Amino acid sequence: MAGATVRLKVAVSADETMTLDAVTVSLGDRGITVTSTASTGADPQDLLVGDPSAWLVVADLDDWGQLAHVRGLIRGVHLPGVALTTAPRGGLWGALLEAGAVEVLSALTDSDTIEGALRDAAEGRRGHTPAEVEGLVAQWHLLRDGRDRTRRLVHSLTAREREVVELLYDGATVAEIAARFGVAQTTVRTQVKAILRKFEVGSQLAAVAAYDRYLRPPRS
Repeated sequence: MAGATVRLKVAVSADETMTLDAVTVSLGDRGITVTSTASTGADPQDLLVGDPSAWLVVADLDDWGQLAHVRGLIRGVHLPGVALTTAPRGGLWGALLEAGAVEVLSALTDSDTIEGALRDAAEGRRGHTPAEVEGLVAQWHLLRDGRDRTRRLVHSLTAREREVVELLYDGATVAEIAARFGVAQTTVRTQVKAILRKFEVGSQLAAVAAYDRYLRPPRS
C-alpha cells in the first residue's frame, strides 16, 4: 500500500471506555500513533490534540440519542473519519456518511482492513463509491422520516397513555398496570385502545414495536 511506511497518527472515539482502551492498544500494536481518545459525547476539539491525520469512531448506535451524538461529533471533528459499528449495513451507515464519515465498516472487520481504511482516509481516499453513498443515504432518509412519523404519534399520546405504553413496553400486563394506577382494568383497556388508534396499529404487540422504533433505530 502506498505510504504504508509512514507512521499514521489517528484520534479515536468510542461509546465505552473499555472499547477505547482495546482499540488504542490494537492500533498501537500495528505501529499507529493514537494522538487522543474521547467518548462519542465529547467536544470535537478533544480529538484534535496531537494533530491526527485521521479519526476512528466506534459506536453501536443502539438508540437515537447516541446516533445524534455520533453524527454531531463527525460533523464537528473536521477530520477524515472511519466509523466502526455493530449496526448492519443500511440506513444507519447512511446517517454516518451523510454526517461526513469517509467510510463505515462493520465492527467485525479485520485489523488489516481497518488500518487500510484509516490510511486511505488520511490520504484523501473515500471508502465507498458515490453510488454506494447515495444508496445508503437514501436508506437513512427513509429511516429518519419513519422515526419522525413515529415521534409525532408518540407525542399525540396523553400523559397517562404515554405511561401505559411505557409499561407495556417494559412487559407489564393490563392487570398490573391497573393495579399500579389504582384503576379498573377496563379503564386501562380503554387507554390501550386509544394508543392503538393513535399508533394506527391493531394489537398491543404492534404498539410496543412502534414505541421501540421511537426509542431505538431498527437493526435491520
